[in-house]
Order: sequence, then C-alpha cells, then structure tokens
Amino acid sequence: MPTSAERKSLVFLSVVALLGGGVRVMRAHEVPPPSASATRALDARIAAVRDTGGARRPKRKPIGITPRITVVVHHTPPDPAHRVDVDRATAAELQALPGIGPALAARIVANRDSLGPFGSLAALRRVKGIGEAKARKLDSLVTFSGVPRP
Repeated sequence: MPTSAERKSLVFLSVVALLGGGVRVMRAHEVPPPSASATRALDARIAAVRDTGGARRPKRKPIGITPRITVVVHHTPPDPAHRVDVDRATAAELQALPGIGPALAARIVANRDSLGPFGSLAALRRVKGIGEAKARKLDSLVTFSGVPRP
C-alpha cells in the first residue's frame, strides 16, 4: 500500500500529465487565421459564383441507354513445355495456372513454406481447395523439384 505522501505525489503527477495532454489537444485544434491573399481569393470565388447564379457547369442531358462495361478476361494456360514448378513457384506464377486464383495460390505457398515441398501431385492435394478434379487438370501443367518430407 502506498503511503499518504506517495498517493499525493501520484495524484500530482496524474494531474500534470492530464493537463499537459489537454494543452496538446487544444494546440492541435488551433487553426491559424487565413492570410489576406487567401481571404481575397475566396471572396473573388464567391463573387464569381454569385454572378453566374451558381451554374458553372452545363447540365448533362439524360440518355435513354445505360452504358455497360464488359470485362473479358482471357485465361491462357501456360505452355506445356514450360511447366510450373510448384515447389519453387511464387504466388503470381501459380495464379497463371487454370483454376488457381490469388487465395488458392497464397494457400499453396503458405502450405509449402510451413510443411516443406510437395514433391508430388498427391501431396499437393493436402492444400485445401485442391481436390481430385483440379489435380487432374493441373497434372500436365506442373512439375515438382523438391523432395517431399517423410
């Protein structure tokens, strides 16, 4: 238990700290007055808007058609002669494979970094999101250079 003198000193230090923080907050909220040139420029802009009635831009005419934007993404699979080494590939290189997006590529890299190289297509299936069908699709496009852990 602190003594009475220690309690008084703790209260004093707390009050000083709170006051110092309050002063810093008040100084942070102080806004310096605008310069004379800034005030004149603002007055000139306000007068210009009042003179034109507030209509500075022409109004757009509505058209009967709603424009649509269509994005077409062509996914070109990698050249079979240049297979992707899953045990060394980056996430960006893995995304070039069909059916592998950013999330799945990140999971493959994270699994490889934490548990070691895959070494085979069967071991690649330990990654969530790679099932039998996706493994068959990737079979001719990937290779494995690492030695799988036992």
